[in-house]
Amino acid sequence: MNNLHSHHVGKGLLFALCVFAAAGCAESVTPIEDMASFDPSQDQMAIAGSYRAEAVALKEKAAALAETVVRYEHLFGPQSDLVSGAKQLSQYYAEAAQELERRAEAHAEVARTGRQKLQLPPKACCNK
Repeated sequence: MNNLHSHHVGKGLLFALCVFAAAGCAESVTPIEDMASFDPSQDQMAIAGSYRAEAVALKEKAAALAETVVRYEHLFGPQSDLVSGAKQLSQYYAEAAQELERRAEAHAEVARTGRQKLQLPPKACCNK
């Protein structure tokens, strides 16, 4: 019975050691306080990365909807309201992705130079 008990204790200690080692190697993540801030003291590359990730997700949605449009055209005809609505939503996602890419590039520019090169309109893509 002692051998079995010490075997479980050994596994527990190994697990604890792995957890502490992983925690020590983990990169600390500073939360982004204001995504719209161009203050160089903010992590502008993290902000740019966040905008780029959102843009990629919107591009994927736009592409998926474009495929849906083709299916809807075959099922309901090209003049269907479903086709029209899916096309409009796909276009909206694509335009929103472009806007997010512009924002990402503006924040990356601040990270590279410390200065904002572009003046962006206030969330023009998303207020439709």
